[in-house]
Amino acid sequence: MSSLNYIAILGRQPELGLVELESLVGAKGVQIFGRQAALVGAELDVDRLGGVLKFAQVLYRGPVTPLRDLPVDVASLPVNESKTSFGISAYGLRDTPKMLAAAGLELKTQLKVRGSVRLVLPARGLALSAAELRHNAVVRDGFELVVVVANGEMVVAKTLGVQDIDWYSKRDYDRPARSAKVGMLPPKLAQVLVNTTSASKVVDPFCGTGVVLQEARLLGREAAGSDLSGEMVDATRTNMVWLDGQVSRALPAWAANLADARAVVLEPDVSIVSEGYLGPNLSHSPALPALGTIKSELLALYRDCFRNWAKQLPAGAQISICVPAWRVGKVWHYLGLVDELASLGYTLKSFRAAQTPLLYARDDQVVGRQLLLLRKN
Repeated sequence: MSSLNYIAILGRQPELGLVELESLVGAKGVQIFGRQAALVGAELDVDRLGGVLKFAQVLYRGPVTPLRDLPVDVASLPVNESKTSFGISAYGLRDTPKMLAAAGLELKTQLKVRGSVRLVLPARGLALSAAELRHNAVVRDGFELVVVVANGEMVVAKTLGVQDIDWYSKRDYDRPARSAKVGMLPPKLAQVLVNTTSASKVVDPFCGTGVVLQEARLLGREAAGSDLSGEMVDATRTNMVWLDGQVSRALPAWAANLADARAVVLEPDVSIVSEGYLGPNLSHSPALPALGTIKSELLALYRDCFRNWAKQLPAGAQISICVPAWRVGKVWHYLGLVDELASLGYTLKSFRAAQTPLLYARDDQVVGRQLLLLRKN
């Protein structure tokens, strides 16, 4: 597929980046390439992608070659008047860090005839992290070559952008109003959720401290949130004012009001994007009888919410929502809402690039997030 001229290096849970990319460019515009990468048919801004670590332009796609003999035009690689930092990151290769360093030094020798260059190597493994790239201004002032091998084929690409981890951290941890009581939805995950919908206005009926609204506005979408708790509505309002002071451009409009998600009134032509109520905070896996009680109560809540929304949403409207899942031992237990979607008036979206269920969870978490990406029937 020669039209796939870009490659994305995916995050810790690649399936989330895959559904995000497919939502933005369509199924034909995404092709899985190994465990951590996908070829993409359009140039995208990595700052607008929650599930992508690096985005690069393909320079070569073909048979696998040794790292020391990469099939790229060295003369086309940028060398500045001042010292140019560069690096090589490899994915899907069985090479050692020593072999990667040797390839970098070989390339450095070829580049030195044009000016002063500095090789930046990964602190560990074969790939430079976003922090290493940003700290050394590699992409800003020099270049990174991304080498990906999958199914006996090699892609070499030049990085166009890398995830801005400092900005993510700031809008996660520096927000003036945060609350562990309602969960801590990561901005990256909120960004993925917003990107899997397309309406010009995003509505979050469980807005909490406003993370979804924040990410929607940064993506150029109007945002309206509501919550049953007045404390959370105040927190959202505080954080929206803070966000406006963090960026130099005018962001789209927002609103935050007190309302029960089971009775909230929706405007026309909106997408619902939300982290729903995840239930009680749990530090240990619950016993199965206790879990049964929790699931029963939460299912009743979500049934009422989805019925209310179905009365107001037109056919084709999109919902991207996180609902809880629980780890008991080594097994994940799901809420069971998927089995009731058809009767509630919704269809679970299907994706060519990723399979469901989509689960977002750290290794040590008891309560995870199941992503439901839906369409109103």
